[in-house]
Amino acid sequence: MHPMTQEHEHCKGGITMKWRGWRWWRGKGFTLTEILVSLVIAGILMASLGSILIDMLQTERREASLNQLRQDLKAAMDVISNDLAQAVFVYNGNCLAGNGQQCGDTSRSDPLTNYLPEFPSTMTPVLAMWILEPFPYDQNQLGYAVFKMPRDCEKVWSNDEPRTKQHCRELQHGRRTYTLVVYYIDTAATSFWAPESPWQGRARLVRYQLRKYQVANVAENRDYDYLGINRGYVEPVGETNFARWPMKVGGSATENLQQTRAGGRPLADIKDYLRVTDLVVVTDFIDTDTTFAAADCPQTPAGATPFVRTPRDSTPAGFFACVQDRGSSFNGATYVYLRGNPEGLPGIRPQDLENRPVITTTVLSRSVEGKTPTY
Repeated sequence: MHPMTQEHEHCKGGITMKWRGWRWWRGKGFTLTEILVSLVIAGILMASLGSILIDMLQTERREASLNQLRQDLKAAMDVISNDLAQAVFVYNGNCLAGNGQQCGDTSRSDPLTNYLPEFPSTMTPVLAMWILEPFPYDQNQLGYAVFKMPRDCEKVWSNDEPRTKQHCRELQHGRRTYTLVVYYIDTAATSFWAPESPWQGRARLVRYQLRKYQVANVAENRDYDYLGINRGYVEPVGETNFARWPMKVGGSATENLQQTRAGGRPLADIKDYLRVTDLVVVTDFIDTDTTFAAADCPQTPAGATPFVRTPRDSTPAGFFACVQDRGSSFNGATYVYLRGNPEGLPGIRPQDLENRPVITTTVLSRSVEGKTPTY
């Protein structure tokens, strides 16, 4: 046979042998043990990958919750700082508690809280101040009140006769009014004015405002322009002052102007008097743990007026302030401490509760009310 033919046959035979071996192995298939081992290995890989994926998703969810909490705290602090920047007078803890403690440039025997609305016991006042607001007030989006400048003060009417015309003239000249702003901590699971909306956090930061005017409406007939005064509102200047508000100052007797001039203490009934825009939740998830380490009031140099904490608790929680009255020639300074608690946020584990974001700031009031310049 020709050599090439023999080689060809040899190669052909080799190919045939390999082909037959492959067909034999294919016909044999996998054993049960091999299948089980493969399934176990695949299960381990899938479980590992699934666990890693779940951990990544939980970590991302947890970080998103903590970032949202930090952003909410910052937004709340911006609201407080904006009020403090335009504050004419900020009450310290002595003013809220009374007991003859120093409040501003005088002593106050009765607590300021006696003249605030009787909100539920779950609401604790923390920081109170007077600010100057331009008039007309910002119109709320819900449309519960109308604020327009009356046209003719000699024809304007109100239930506050006979001082309505005087109020109208002062309003047209000044174009601004004093507003009492109070920040509360509310620990109730639901707000009393919205029981159908439960809250998840430990506490909420609530802003209350007592404006002078409840409504200022302009009618088609200018003889019926209306100017309504809020119950419990007393001008903090004139017959009284910021530190002693709302008691009449001067003379032989002290008079409660809320009772004699303003119809009594402001009401806390959302239906009969209080509007939902006068009591709003600024943020949720405020910490209430008094055992958690918190910073104290800033230290002042020797001889300087010290800060007074509000409220005057020995163990402050997640929201308190320190007020420094630096005298008539200087603007007051207020230090604010705000701490969040992530409990109840999505993805937060028990071991994550030690991570409680804190934000602080010190604000100088820009008001020139009562300032005595030095030359």
